[in-house]
Amino acid sequence: MRTYSFGLETVPVAIAKDLIVGSVHDGRNYRTMLARINGEEITETRFLVGENDWEGHSVAELNDGYLIGGAVEGKAAPDGGEGWKAYVARLDESLNVLWERKLNARNNEAVYSILPAKGGVFIAGETGRPGDKGFFLGKLSLDGELLWLNDFGSWEDAVFTALLRSEDSLLLIGSVKEGGWKVKAFEFTLEGEPLGEETLAEGVAFIACRWNGKLVLAGYRGENFWVRVGNADVVPGEGAATSLLPIGDKLLVGGELEGKAVVVEISGGGEPKVRELWENGWVEALGENLAVGVRGKDMVTCSLRRGDDPAPSDVIPLDEDNP
Repeated sequence: MRTYSFGLETVPVAIAKDLIVGSVHDGRNYRTMLARINGEEITETRFLVGENDWEGHSVAELNDGYLIGGAVEGKAAPDGGEGWKAYVARLDESLNVLWERKLNARNNEAVYSILPAKGGVFIAGETGRPGDKGFFLGKLSLDGELLWLNDFGSWEDAVFTALLRSEDSLLLIGSVKEGGWKVKAFEFTLEGEPLGEETLAEGVAFIACRWNGKLVLAGYRGENFWVRVGNADVVPGEGAATSLLPIGDKLLVGGELEGKAVVVEISGGGEPKVRELWENGWVEALGENLAVGVRGKDMVTCSLRRGDDPAPSDVIPLDEDNP
């Protein structure tokens, strides 16, 4: 396991292949972090920065590079902040920005999901401020041209969960506060036309996926770490689930359980297996044999291969010139 510090606060959020995307607070503002990883080792870092705060929230792999998403030019605050523009950029394999787009729906949005598709890329995320929170769904060409962008909903609060694709439709899943918290699914055509909506469960889901033909939701219900697989609930204790990785007949769920960063392994039968990784933190993203998360205000990378030593290492301070 390795612990890295890029500034006052280092928060990894998503991983695709060998690239971690997240945010770093440099003492004045947040900036978008791009960190290349090999095993547990960070081998290269880049930072994207501009006016006010920049945050990275999502990443997808292309044959010749990456797409990243997030929020830029806003002012961060505990309630989500204000002035954010949805951000999408295409990177080449050397992490150079080929193009970038800054988009407005309600003048406060962030891209939490990027889904490459034939002829373009679908994007989705949150928009609005508390009291008028909603979601948006859009499509860009692979050259960065905005093809369409739709926003919908007005709730007391809302948390984006995931964007999933079927053969002929899109499923945007999000948690909305209508008195209590509910997880809802909104179905759209591939052209962005609404087809309907459905309430899936009570609680807050941070992430969702499909596994073995079933829809999986992961987040928290009340104060408990919560995973729903089809119609079955898995609740191993107090905490929250924040990441998912289906691997064949196994489902890995990362998060925080009773103050410790954990990965919970769920299989077709038997009790879930909990693997504790480190104290005072959580797992934010899962890659092949890798858990990435936070301990205190630092970033942690931890191999999931059996037999590796999970003991915490010393903090390794890094900057973009000396990874």
